[in-house]
Amino acid sequence: MRVRHRAILTVDLEDYRRQQLRDHLTAVQPPNPTEVERQLDVLLEQFDSLGARATFFAVGRLTRELKSSVWARIIARHELGCHGDEHEAVVSQGAARFRDDIRRAKSALESASGQRVQSYRAPYFSSDGCDPWFGATLAEAGFTFDSSRRVRRLPHGSGGLFALPGSNGSVTEVPMPSIGVGTKRLTVIGGTYFRLLPLGAIESLLASARWKGFVPMVYLHPYDIDANARPLAYPSGYWHARAGDWVRRRGRGTALAKLRALAGAYAFEGVSDTMRV
Repeated sequence: MRVRHRAILTVDLEDYRRQQLRDHLTAVQPPNPTEVERQLDVLLEQFDSLGARATFFAVGRLTRELKSSVWARIIARHELGCHGDEHEAVVSQGAARFRDDIRRAKSALESASGQRVQSYRAPYFSSDGCDPWFGATLAEAGFTFDSSRRVRRLPHGSGGLFALPGSNGSVTEVPMPSIGVGTKRLTVIGGTYFRLLPLGAIESLLASARWKGFVPMVYLHPYDIDANARPLAYPSGYWHARAGDWVRRRGRGTALAKLRALAGAYAFEGVSDTMRV
């Protein structure tokens, strides 16, 4: 029997339509629970068919918008993590607002699921430049795992994990491998890159991550698998935003097929499972 490598599977559970329109139009946008739930149904069914376990980093405000049965379906097999309450960049919030945001989100997610939420991921991977208060605030709020950091190299002998700066050793970082430097770093085993890159390139990137000592990780968003979603409705003149949406619509019909192919070589698990021997 073929031995599969361990790999982490994560989903950033968010309302892409509302967030993108809000970010570009700077106005309050209505939620889209029907769209998010439809996309989530597809993901959960696919994960079940593959025997995959994942961590769902959920936006806290979705607990006020999605049906209660959604959370029961997730925790029946998977792990629920936190992705902030309003999906705002950590660095733009600052320490005080960030503390309030994650406490509100963590409380909402735990109330909705009846399960302890111990893992966090920063929206937009936006915790760069926020040490040491980022780690200290996560530790204070009761988180034990973070998966917000994109790094080129791991500390020597880390085993793919390391203590998050500022957390006094109480928060374990489960990082994603990246290429590039500074703000130009790219996390290429998820999201847009997962949709656009051919399967062979993704397989090579996962193998490279293993070779460098990382626990290989794939991350997805609900919209990544939804080829039938309507385009975002930007007013005329918003060419940059329209171009971004066009790119995010490419390759959506290929994501699940790639995931199925990878499941032959990788046994997918959640973030907290990295501590299992």
